[in-house]
Amino acid sequence: MTDADVGRSQPDRIPARAGLDRTAGVLRDGYPYLAERRRRWGAGPKLGGRAVELRLLGERTVCVGGPEAVRLFYEPEWFRRRDAIPRPLAFTLFGRNAVHLHDGQAHRQRKAMLLALLDPAAALRLAAVADQLWQVAVDRWRDGRRVVVFDEAVRVIGVAVCGWAGLPLTPTNARQRVWDLARIVDGFAGIGPRHAAARLARKRSERWVRELVRDVRAARHQPPAGSALEVVAWHREPDGMLLDEHTAAVELLNIARPTVAVAWFVSFAALALHQHPTWIERLATGDEQALDGDLEAFAHEVRRLYPFAPMLGARVDQAFTWRGHRFPEGRLVLLDVYGTNHDPEVWPDPEVFDPTRFLGGDPDPFAFVPHGGGDPATGHRCAGERVTVELLKGAVRILAGVRYDLPTQDLRYPLRRIPTRPGSGFRMANVRPA
Repeated sequence: MTDADVGRSQPDRIPARAGLDRTAGVLRDGYPYLAERRRRWGAGPKLGGRAVELRLLGERTVCVGGPEAVRLFYEPEWFRRRDAIPRPLAFTLFGRNAVHLHDGQAHRQRKAMLLALLDPAAALRLAAVADQLWQVAVDRWRDGRRVVVFDEAVRVIGVAVCGWAGLPLTPTNARQRVWDLARIVDGFAGIGPRHAAARLARKRSERWVRELVRDVRAARHQPPAGSALEVVAWHREPDGMLLDEHTAAVELLNIARPTVAVAWFVSFAALALHQHPTWIERLATGDEQALDGDLEAFAHEVRRLYPFAPMLGARVDQAFTWRGHRFPEGRLVLLDVYGTNHDPEVWPDPEVFDPTRFLGGDPDPFAFVPHGGGDPATGHRCAGERVTVELLKGAVRILAGVRYDLPTQDLRYPLRRIPTRPGSGFRMANVRPA
């Protein structure tokens, strides 16, 4: 971003539709709403992707998308996160006082802890644990029962991440602990009973992990050395104080909960393999290096094409002008994640599943934003993205290695439901080795 981009010149107005509140439209249309309104009503290309001002939840809101808008959105000088997301959503998904809701030194220091825990080597170790559990699951599938891929992914990934993080599970509590993590993800943006179930799951999960943190600090429980439980329990903030027990529990759940969310992508990966069987053949041939590249590309394309996070929010911390357009202090800005990942100016044939678009190099971190944009070490891009990729690669390898019958089911994924997934969870019958 150059000085010519940001300044204090006489601003133009972003096209506004701020008279009527458009919240009902977002609830009705879901993921495509912001992209469609930006296309129809938005400003031109000098904003690096069309932008439009809407009124959402009663508040004037600027909606942006495209790589140049992503670059702007992750400029810490201009934006803050602490009050950008409505509390019911933020506290249900992330928890109170989570790293996602901080800025400045507090955010950087806590984010550095998470990045160290979730580095590429750790991602490979966690994926190896999940691979072993997938093999156990495949052996169990051979008894002829019907298998729901989404449910299996929640169980496998949930047990794997809890064990890897040092969060002990028992045969009597494992199912509830793991499914509570999934309920938080499933219901944080829901309405009515779905959101209520997520809030209750959040409370149960925080109570469980808070007691573990208390036991570690009182020397009643010794977690594995270097595990997430040990590291977070003894992490100190910039003022030298330990995290309070609640915040420590929140951050431990912010490792486990988004990892379980990979189950949503696994169900989409099963759908993609079913609809594009040539990739099953491709993933069954070739040397290990070529296979790893294909798995990586396949995982990236699943995350690009299929919807998960619809948008991300930030609030203007100090007024500025960008490319002639004024952003006043306090203005809410929404980054259109779904629209950016489906932008036809960036992605040729954006609605076509084509993993080859990711072969031959790393994706542009400002154009490919399923986990946010930019550098996770310096901004708000998800610290666990590498974990997601490795877990998804392992699951794709397992799914490509079996054959099955496809029962009658609902494979549609409603775009108005956030987060969405295939309605049936992708059911398989008569599973057998390839």
